[in-house]
Amino acid sequence: MSRNIVKVLDKGFSDIAAGEKMLISSPEKISEFIFAIPKGSFFSIKELRRKLAKKTGADNTCPVTTGIFLRIAIEQNMGDVNFPYWRVIDENHPVVKKLNLDGNQIKNRRIDEGIPH
Repeated sequence: MSRNIVKVLDKGFSDIAAGEKMLISSPEKISEFIFAIPKGSFFSIKELRRKLAKKTGADNTCPVTTGIFLRIAIEQNMGDVNFPYWRVIDENHPVVKKLNLDGNQIKNRRIDEGIPH
């Protein structure tokens, strides 16, 4: 699924209120977003969710699918040394252990780019 889906919520879910538009994104769209983050910038997952939603006219992005799709996006791009996943996660993010990523490498990439931790 590489397209975005926007749904109006009948009832609140997580930090999205009833009546708001919730984006269900995709691993491909999350990858595109991460590739576009400028060097030295960092977006928290909440910021990523809001910015993805804003691009599609939604109020926010589903937190559950974002977590799943972020993991898939990182897995799909692990062989690409230019995929800057360290601009959305730090060495303490839960996905680091799930994907057996090198926390020190993430920390060093963030330091090299001047991203505070």
